[in-house]
Amino acid sequence: MPIKFHCEYCGNLVEAPDDAGGKRGKCPHCQRSNFIPAPEGQEPLELAPLNEEDERRRQREVERAMAADRELLAETQREEVSPRLSQKDPEEVSAVDLHHMVVNYCLDMVAGQLQRAPEHAEQLSQYGDKGRQAVLDFISGKVLEPALDRIPLRVLQGYLKELQKLLS
Repeated sequence: MPIKFHCEYCGNLVEAPDDAGGKRGKCPHCQRSNFIPAPEGQEPLELAPLNEEDERRRQREVERAMAADRELLAETQREEVSPRLSQKDPEEVSAVDLHHMVVNYCLDMVAGQLQRAPEHAEQLSQYGDKGRQAVLDFISGKVLEPALDRIPLRVLQGYLKELQKLLS
């Protein structure tokens, strides 16, 4: 005998098969999900008693995991921000720190920003040998920068050699 009930949303009478009792199903009229009651005379399933100690242990584990997550998040947010090059002591600046200036010079050259490119060369020249070493790192292939991959190799080498001359 089918289970008969009224849709919670549209109020229409719905019939569902006996084995659908206790599950969810769509109303054929409004297509919204409804809980299908158990057939009359069938008692609802009894749930196992809750073990209080197991529940407390589970809750402690959840709290520990959440605390570890909060600690990890706080740790990642505490990472120190490196000072700008202009704020660093010139003695502390390495050629690696100056690589971005070389990249910016080459990108400005390829983009036709001919008035801005010399500014990067001027900044590099302030670091003397370290600035020249940064350029040599690119010329020798020691440093590869994906942002420069779109520049043909011969053109890139020309920009780097020109920058090297400007720093001599």
